[in-house]
Amino acid sequence: MNHGKRKATVAFAAWPGAALAMLGLLGTACGRETPTDVGGPLLPGDAVRTFEVILDASSYLAIDSAFSGFDEIFGASFNMVAQAYQGALDAHTLARFAIPSIISAPDSAGTTRNDSTPRFIGGRIVILLDTLRSNGPAPALFRAYRVQESWHPATATWTNRVDTTGVRLPWSTPGALGGAVIDTATWAAGVDSISIRVDSATIAAWADTTTTARGAVIEAVTGGIRVRTVDLVLRLEARPRFRPDTVVTVTSRPGDPTFVINPGLGTQRSAPLIGGRPSWRAYLRFREGLDTLSIPCPQVSASCVVRLGRATLTTATLMLQPAASPAGYLPQDTFRLGTRALLVSPRAPLERSPLGEAIGVSEKLLQPSLFLPGASREGVEVPVTSFVRALATDTVPNQPAPRWLAVLPLIEGLNFGVAAFEELPRLRLVITIANQLQLR
Repeated sequence: MNHGKRKATVAFAAWPGAALAMLGLLGTACGRETPTDVGGPLLPGDAVRTFEVILDASSYLAIDSAFSGFDEIFGASFNMVAQAYQGALDAHTLARFAIPSIISAPDSAGTTRNDSTPRFIGGRIVILLDTLRSNGPAPALFRAYRVQESWHPATATWTNRVDTTGVRLPWSTPGALGGAVIDTATWAAGVDSISIRVDSATIAAWADTTTTARGAVIEAVTGGIRVRTVDLVLRLEARPRFRPDTVVTVTSRPGDPTFVINPGLGTQRSAPLIGGRPSWRAYLRFREGLDTLSIPCPQVSASCVVRLGRATLTTATLMLQPAASPAGYLPQDTFRLGTRALLVSPRAPLERSPLGEAIGVSEKLLQPSLFLPGASREGVEVPVTSFVRALATDTVPNQPAPRWLAVLPLIEGLNFGVAAFEELPRLRLVITIANQLQLR
C-alpha cells in the first residue's frame, strides 16, 4: 500500500538524565567557565528536551503488505481436526500407515520368532490430543474413512489430492471424503485421546503398497470443535501363524501425516496477519529520507521543528493494534512478536527475500484471547530502535541501510491460528534534542 502526505502526532514527557545522553552534541550549548566559575552549572536547565513522538504510518511508511507460505502445513509437529469451528473452519487429518510384513512373537517355548505371514484381525487408530490447545464442546463425535484416491501428502489440500508443479488433481469429494467409513468414536471431556476401531479388511487394503490410494482421513462430526493432535498411532492386532491362539499388538506410525483446511486465507493481504501455519509475516518498507523528517518540538518553543537526523534517537517501537483473527483462525497458544531486517534483491520476489539480522522482540506475551471478536485489546509494541536509527543516520555512501522490515512470530510455525492487527502500525519515537539544534 502506498502512503501519501506525512502526518505526525506528538506527545511530550519528562525524561530524567536526558542531559547525559546529549553531552556529545552540546559543545555549543555549554556556557564557558571563567576561573571564578568553578563549581557552577555546565548546562542551562533548558538546554535539552526529551520527548515522545507518535508517527502515523503515512509519515514513515512507503509500502506495507502481508504474505503467507513460509511454513507449510505439511511437516508441522501437529495435526488438526475441526468442524465449523467459530462457525467457519473445517479441518481433516490424513495419514498413510505402513502395515508390517513381518512380526515377532514368542512361540510356545518362549523363544522369539519372526512370522512373515501374520494374520491381522483388527486394530485401533489412537489419536493423542493436546487438550490445552483444543477448543470446542465435549463429548464430541469423530469419524474415520478410508482414503479412496491416490494422494500426495506434501501437497494435498482441501480441494486437491495432488498439487505439484504441472500436476493438479482434485479430490472427487473435497476434504478427502467419499471413501468407506472405518468407524466412529466419542471424545469425552478431560480425556487426552480418541480411539477408532479398524477392521481386518481395512488393514488388508492398507497393506497393498502398490497403490497410493490408501490411508485414513479423520473428521469431527460434532460442530464448533477444533482439536490439535500431537501423535497418531495404529495399534495392530495379529495372530502369528506358529501360535494362532495368541494375539500380538504391533504399533505403526504414519511417516507422512498432514491435514487439510477449509477455507484457506490466501497468500497476500494488506492488513497485517502474523503467525499461523502456513506462516504469515507483515512486511514494511520505510520511506526514503527518514533523516529529513521534520519533528515539531513545542516544548522548546512554539516554532521549534527538528529534523530526525539531527536529534538523538533513544527508542523506536512499532505500535500494533490487535484485531479479531479471521473466523476459525484464533491462535492456539501465547507467543511473542519479533522484527527482522529484510534483505531485498531484484533477483527474488519480495516474499522470498531472506531475513537479515534480528532487531527486537515484544516484551508482552500475546494471549489468544486478545484476538477474540469483541475482546478488550491493548496495543502491542515491538522494538525497532537500531533499524530506525540506521535509517535516520544513513550517511555511508553506496551502503544504504535496509528499508524493509519483517514482523513475525519470535518462533514461527508453532501456532495454527493467526494474529490479526489493524491495517497500519504507528511508530513511537523517544528523541532528545538541544535547543541549538532547532531546524525548519
